[in-house]
Amino acid sequence: MNPGLKRQAGLTLVELLVATTLSLVLLSGVLLVFTANKATYKMQTGLGTLQENGRYAMRQLTADLQLAGFGGCLSPSIGPRVVTLASSPPDYLSNFSEGEFFDGRNDETGTHTYGGRVMLTGTDSIEIRGPLRSAVSYVTGETLPGVPVEVVGTSRGFAEDEYLVIADCAGADIFRATAVNESGGNTQIAHGTSGNTQDTLSRKYGADAVVMEFATHTYFVGNTGRVNSSGDAIGALYRFDGNNSEELVDGVENLQVEYALDTDGNGVIDAFRDPGGVTDWGEVM
Repeated sequence: MNPGLKRQAGLTLVELLVATTLSLVLLSGVLLVFTANKATYKMQTGLGTLQENGRYAMRQLTADLQLAGFGGCLSPSIGPRVVTLASSPPDYLSNFSEGEFFDGRNDETGTHTYGGRVMLTGTDSIEIRGPLRSAVSYVTGETLPGVPVEVVGTSRGFAEDEYLVIADCAGADIFRATAVNESGGNTQIAHGTSGNTQDTLSRKYGADAVVMEFATHTYFVGNTGRVNSSGDAIGALYRFDGNNSEELVDGVENLQVEYALDTDGNGVIDAFRDPGGVTDWGEVM
């Protein structure tokens, strides 16, 4: 053995401290990168969820808006003649007959509930009226007095005790279905006096008539009753169908609506106003 070489006997305390310090510095850097990547991932996931929720909410609103006031070939104006045969109809049916397809509340200041859900103050609501849940169903032929309305096809979604619209280019009747039966590949809809002022339609409808379910949907922002990790209340966009409110998208804090108005009846938009500025809902396009 070369006596000039010294045998390595171990590490000094200084060397150990330096190595430990360097390791901690490197580990801290790795942890910082990991934490930053995790935060970025969570932010991107949350943003993606927010965007998808927004797209879903807009799809629901758009689908209803496109059917607001739809009456077959009567559209875009529901005139010239709409008769409501349903007994004790809700206000929105009468308003629809008069060409008012929308309604809404502006910057809510009080306590207003829809289906048990309280609307958040400072927010708007929009009510949309029309055949919102229905495909267009054609009648099988001329409708006869006192005979149920028959439409082509089965599983059309019609149900007893709901409001239906039968329309052609000359006008429309709104009635309540008192019985719905399927037979021979078609659907028969009765409209007896148990739900209507008379058991016949106001006139004969031809083979070009269509039948649709009538509905009203009100979109508003309400409190879910839940809180987030910071203890703040969570709001959500709700849809009220006249009886119940369905939560569509949570995390929504506000809804503001502007309506396009035709104030002179020439079919051209003349102004945009919030719900508080609309004096004649029949002018909303």
